[in-house]
Amino acid sequence: MPAPTSVASSQYPLDEELFGPLGAAARKLCTDLTKEVHVREYRFVPNDVFVELGDPRRMQQIYWQEMLLRAHWAAMLNLLRHARWQAGCVSAYQAPANFLSFAANLRGLIEAALDAQYSLGMFPMTLAENYTAVQTALQGNLNAALVSPDVEDRLIHFVYARKLDKREQGTAPASHQALDPKDYRNGLGLPDEHRERFRQLYDDLCGVCHPTAIGLASLWETLPTGAVRVTALDDRAAIKTFYEQHKDTIQFALSLSVTTSALCLRTMNRFAFVEVHCDAVEQWNFSDIRAWTKIEDKLKNAAQGRH
Repeated sequence: MPAPTSVASSQYPLDEELFGPLGAAARKLCTDLTKEVHVREYRFVPNDVFVELGDPRRMQQIYWQEMLLRAHWAAMLNLLRHARWQAGCVSAYQAPANFLSFAANLRGLIEAALDAQYSLGMFPMTLAENYTAVQTALQGNLNAALVSPDVEDRLIHFVYARKLDKREQGTAPASHQALDPKDYRNGLGLPDEHRERFRQLYDDLCGVCHPTAIGLASLWETLPTGAVRVTALDDRAAIKTFYEQHKDTIQFALSLSVTTSALCLRTMNRFAFVEVHCDAVEQWNFSDIRAWTKIEDKLKNAAQGRH
């Protein structure tokens, strides 16, 4: 994710104490990029009106405007949610600490990070790979048909996915069907090692949150006499121990979540549609993000090819 700054550390010291410099940077990034989100409105053309337009260039313009609007909407929602999940983890870390609350919030953060990557991860590179055509479409000059149904469905999925009841089965679009956590995890194309680490982290979090042997073991002990005694739990120490056990995966999830949104916003800034521009994201350093390097190369090559 964008490089941490000393400002982030001073503003969010507990985030840094718990999650390291990356934690402070993630919270600040969420705050910076969502400052003006509540004054924005996202307007979409009704389907029946769209199909009656008749002008292919206007239809392409609206299609890609709405793709960018959906991506901006989803990116902002993800940042707002991430900030709340992370704040929940930090709040549970403060005295009096609460290990169970930390585990519940961290589980939400992990699930949200994987969901965001599943839904938004394809979008920036898709834009970059189709830079010239999308830019032409946004300007109202594209005569050819250019659509990206997979990306479109995933953007819709992020906002509308849910467990469909029997009445909705077969009638709601497939993009509205929520997946199981393992499906989001397995759908990212992560190396087996990373996917296994996420599985282990998620299983351990579920074990803590549910009344399982893992979740209850820290609250009781067997005495030499064979008797069982309930024990006090040092919640803060338990939080730090759990974090250290899964540090690499938790750090990856923190980065994955906020970087996904930031990449979407940064990429959209390169297109002629000011309604989705985000000046604040330009203040962050993306030079160490491999995905941005690839995206920027695509954008530069495409832009040079137009002249």
